[in-house]
Amino acid sequence: MIRKHIVFPSIAFALAALSGCGGGGDSTSIAGIETQAANVAATNLFHAAELGDLAALQEFVTQGQALTNRHAENQRTPLHYGAWGGHTNVVAWLLEQKADIDALDDKGQAPLDFAWMPRSEAAKAMLLSAGAKPGKELRPPEPEPVDVTGTPQKEEPESEPVNAKP
Repeated sequence: MIRKHIVFPSIAFALAALSGCGGGGDSTSIAGIETQAANVAATNLFHAAELGDLAALQEFVTQGQALTNRHAENQRTPLHYGAWGGHTNVVAWLLEQKADIDALDDKGQAPLDFAWMPRSEAAKAMLLSAGAKPGKELRPPEPEPVDVTGTPQKEEPESEPVNAKP
């Protein structure tokens, strides 16, 4: 029995273009669907970092994308995505480009917080050697609780009662 595989390249191309994968062309219309070229390019910037595609990442930067760009949904930078993917080539290049190693996302997590999987150990080592810190060390301290008068409450040390018996 001979099996035939049917490939629909035009459908695959359209899906890749709509999902922000590959391509990254300047077209603002795909099969009658309007897109925003800036959002597609920014998505591809993060996608390239996550996949470890250094050539594509460099191309997006030469086309005007900035390494300080933040993902619209989570405020992560390309360094967050490169660290998560464990792509030392991307992390090394981003560090050479002076990417912010302590950028916090919308949940207060730094790129170092994303380099936790086994495949990310080398990227974690690179970030640590560059002086990166975890998000919990970079977040501002929690404000002291205030009472109804608006003055900070300080915990008073407990003292033993004067007439206490052992």
